[in-house]
Amino acid sequence: MARNTILISDDDEENRAFLKKLFEANYETAVTANGREAMEYLMVHQKDVAVILLDMHMPVVDGRALLKVLHQKGVTKRIPIVMMTTSEDESLVKECYENGAVDFVLKPFIPEIVYGRVKNTLSLFHSKSQLESIISQQTAQIKEKNKELKSTNDRLMELVGSITEFRNMESNGHIKKIKAISHILAEALGRYYPADYNLPPERIEIIESASALHDIGMIAISDTILLKPGKLTADEFEVIKSHTTRGCEILDQIKELQSKESVEISYNIVRHHHEKYDGSGYPDHLAGEDIPIEAQIVSLADVYDSLISDRSYRDAFDMDKAYAMIMQGDAGVFSEKMLDCFAKARPVIEMACKKYT
Repeated sequence: MARNTILISDDDEENRAFLKKLFEANYETAVTANGREAMEYLMVHQKDVAVILLDMHMPVVDGRALLKVLHQKGVTKRIPIVMMTTSEDESLVKECYENGAVDFVLKPFIPEIVYGRVKNTLSLFHSKSQLESIISQQTAQIKEKNKELKSTNDRLMELVGSITEFRNMESNGHIKKIKAISHILAEALGRYYPADYNLPPERIEIIESASALHDIGMIAISDTILLKPGKLTADEFEVIKSHTTRGCEILDQIKELQSKESVEISYNIVRHHHEKYDGSGYPDHLAGEDIPIEAQIVSLADVYDSLISDRSYRDAFDMDKAYAMIMQGDAGVFSEKMLDCFAKARPVIEMACKKYT
């Protein structure tokens, strides 16, 4: 049911009678003699009130005090309040506007002005409410579409990651562990080093999802090299290293299916997850914080999972040994902040890896 009641609060009986008569032909009206009565009425009938005409100076609780309370409770966002006063004091007018009043009418009343201002206030407030409703609906629709897009994007990344996993003859838990470790490390970096890294929850989710694509470029590597049982030659290793750049070429083919942020993060992970903090990695020999943080995260996740997994040329290391190798720099160079977070998150990381082993 539409709001159709004008609440009139004025301590002068003649003013109340005048205003009631002015509006009663087209609106329901309710009258109170002070701010306390007006508040008591609103506690019961707020959903029916379309506008409040509020006298600035009244006994018991005056209009200024009531306006402030209604503003603090958020009522002024739902019901427009027009102040009535004999004063044109600029400081009082400013105070009332700051506390949510939408208009003023001066006493003694001129019927046409009072009626016109109230009618315009109702019209504007109604239009504003309709616009807010439309925006709210559209925002909800956009959020739902974004949610659907994210779900599709996640499924796509995991599918491509699984294909890569199968192509590399890796265990089917590799992608799940990389995603889990990446998420845990990103959360730890965001928690312990918030001033250094921009890692809100939404970005962490994208990093987790995009980590599944880190070795997508392996799809383009020849079986002869990729599945070679013995040691690779220097030339063959160069071909293997090219999976970082080839992976980015593959990403170019599916970038229309991803959000702009997902494309950026995926590209950084795929191209740079073999860079090393001391500059000894590849393909671009980036060093330090020139390496995108998402690539640093996935790099550590990938190295750790590689150490605790069986390989054709060695058995898996136990988790204690793998942890020690990373912390001592025996498995590549990582930043002190990354190692600090790895140490702090170690129990959670180990639990996640055991789940997917």
